[in-house]
Amino acid sequence: MDKVICLGKNYTEHVKEMNEAAPEKPVLFLKPASSVIEVKNNARIPLPWHRGTIHHECEIVFKLYKKMVIGIGLGLDLTLREVQKSLKEQGHPWEISKVFKNSAIVTPFKSVKEFNDWRNTTFTLKVNGELRQSGKMTDAILDPDAIIHHADFYFPLCDGDIVFTGTPKGVGPLKPNDVIELSFGPIEHTFTVVE
Repeated sequence: MDKVICLGKNYTEHVKEMNEAAPEKPVLFLKPASSVIEVKNNARIPLPWHRGTIHHECEIVFKLYKKMVIGIGLGLDLTLREVQKSLKEQGHPWEISKVFKNSAIVTPFKSVKEFNDWRNTTFTLKVNGELRQSGKMTDAILDPDAIIHHADFYFPLCDGDIVFTGTPKGVGPLKPNDVIELSFGPIEHTFTVVE
């Protein structure tokens, strides 16, 4: 993997909850491979709480090979929300709010052969047993082929790159010792975020 490609504002209801204008096309940004952690069941994942409020953004994640989707996972694109807000207000890039250790949490990937109905399958995020987010790929503004085409126009796509495809409404803060449950068809993972 060379990089993580992330789409922002790819779900209309999320754009509305953030009180932002809908872009002509979803926003693109990058995270380095060093920000990724593949989560194991019952893992304890430390986060930098001292840097401010950390918000969860649950997303379908692709793994690419030859510009095609070969693997499907579920992930959390974590955001230092107060830092991001301050950077946006100053007109600065906001990678500082998105790139930190463990800021791109992903489940192990399933091959598209193992999970062939992923486009129509609902994914969910629960925090301490409470449903926070749910959605499916068919709710997104750009479909998978359009996402790849959009990213390929701006970035060199490398084999093994992963793509976070945007988050539905329901983003919100996490706190230390929250128990996270990610569910998406055959993908079921539970872990805890810690100090």
